[in-house]
Amino acid sequence: MAKKSIIAVATAACATTILLRKKDIRDKITQASHSMYEKVKGRKSKKALESQVKIGHSHPYDYEDNKMVGEGALTSIQHYNQKQQNSHS
Repeated sequence: MAKKSIIAVATAACATTILLRKKDIRDKITQASHSMYEKVKGRKSKKALESQVKIGHSHPYDYEDNKMVGEGALTSIQHYNQKQQNSHS
């Protein structure tokens, strides 16, 4: 039984070594472990806190966010105008 445990541990160690050679996989594992640690500790990550602050409070120089908000506003206006035109036709 001890021999099987040693083989299982050695196999897991080899697989881990092979997986951790690639930087992108290693980064994903690191990020996931940090996220899990934060959840266990009951703290929110910087990314979660940043997204909470950003909701409804677009920074004037955040051009991508402002562009997205503008496009969303135009979409709703276009939808409203389309409904109005269809109801009057």
